Amino acid sequence: MECSKIVGAIMTIKDDMMQLAWIYLGTGVAAYIIWMIRDNAFQSGYWKGRKQGWDMHRRMINTQRTTDEVFDYDKQN
Repeated sequence: MECSKIVGAIMTIKDDMMQLAWIYLGTGVAAYIIWMIRDNAFQSGYWKGRKQGWDMHRRMINTQRTTDEVFDYDKQN
């Protein structure tokens, strides 16, 4: 049986390299998209956590300030 009679059996090295290049390109693009989605999710969560931390800090400072105004022991002496 000759290889030339089988449809699609004859591929040159150029065809093999082009197919491999397309596979690498597709894999690279898919990996980049997944990495960007993952990084975006991390950054979003990170900065939301930072904001919540600062908001909690601000509430604690305001509570301490109002508590100090009510219970200022130095003024009573």
